[in-house]
Amino acid sequence: MCQSPLQKPDRTAQPLLSVRAIPSSEGVRPEVRNLLMPSRRRLPGQLAIFTTFLLMLLAVSPSAWAHTGLGPLKPSGEFDWQGVGAWYQWDFHPSIIIGITVLTTLYSLGNTVWRRKYGWSDQPATRIQVGLFTGAMLLLFFSLDGPLHHLADQLLFSAHMLQHMILQLIWAPMLVLAVPSWLWTAVLVRPKRIAPIAKLLTRPAVAFLLYQGVIGGWHVPWMYNLALTQHNMHIVQHLLFMSTAVITWLVVLAPEPSLAASHPQRMVFIFGHMAAMKLLGLIISLSDHVLYTFYATKPQVFGLNALGDQQLGGMFMWLPGGSVLWLGLGRIWWNWLKKGTPPRGMTGIASLDAARMAQKASVQAMAEPATDAPE
Repeated sequence: MCQSPLQKPDRTAQPLLSVRAIPSSEGVRPEVRNLLMPSRRRLPGQLAIFTTFLLMLLAVSPSAWAHTGLGPLKPSGEFDWQGVGAWYQWDFHPSIIIGITVLTTLYSLGNTVWRRKYGWSDQPATRIQVGLFTGAMLLLFFSLDGPLHHLADQLLFSAHMLQHMILQLIWAPMLVLAVPSWLWTAVLVRPKRIAPIAKLLTRPAVAFLLYQGVIGGWHVPWMYNLALTQHNMHIVQHLLFMSTAVITWLVVLAPEPSLAASHPQRMVFIFGHMAAMKLLGLIISLSDHVLYTFYATKPQVFGLNALGDQQLGGMFMWLPGGSVLWLGLGRIWWNWLKKGTPPRGMTGIASLDAARMAQKASVQAMAEPATDAPE
């Protein structure tokens, strides 16, 4: 049939945009669909690989940093006092990249291959946990290889204190929260040889003595100066700070229920840490002479002399450090409040609640025959 010139053309027969033009997962091979539509089960491994690749790219491409105007990455100890300034330097330590790569690989394997092989859990880490882990690894890189590390190692005691606060009070809880509860169980509870050690180290008294012993010991002046002059000792210092901080936050956050102390014990644990940190910060801040002579001969940065820099470092330990611990204390108190609040109509006292429930049951039993309709 011929169409009349006055008749409107039928535009429904030929749509301007075909539905087939929109990509769909139907009819696509599984391996292609997996790349285009990543699932939560593959997310830990994908982000872990991306994080490692990004950090290695930053570490091994000095020419890329030269084009940014920030100056090239340099091995620790090499100074360029011209151009980018005396303090804005990027250091490169292979041990940092190796450590991040190892942690990322273990986290990825635990959430993918080992989880399925050993039946640890049906679900991998959540997106929030993977994000926390990625953030923790990036924070570790920038705090130990970035300008802050250069300031801490070469110029300022206060920068060193700030670096330690970041590792102990931000990086460590991020790492603890990033690991799923079932993975902590698989690592710390199921192995028969590790479980007793984990149980011992996560006791509040033991964890407190370990953490404060490491902190106090390494802040003895001759030990602190030794760590700054001997790079291997500096690595040991940071490893001890980070490991004891993770143990401390395992006690505070209690991701593994079988290793968790009671709420009052954990609150006392945090109060003890706050008191000890404030005391050490006060001792450093109120000293009338330079305790850490390594920094006494270093060039002044930001107008700080050695004594003023030392006082500022003590203040970092005294004020911001304690403030972060208040967040952990608030979390424990809130969880305790939710757990300790009795249901409606209950008192929270076991004997009284049991008597009340028995009385209620007897009243209901006596009322049942009266409510039955006669036949």
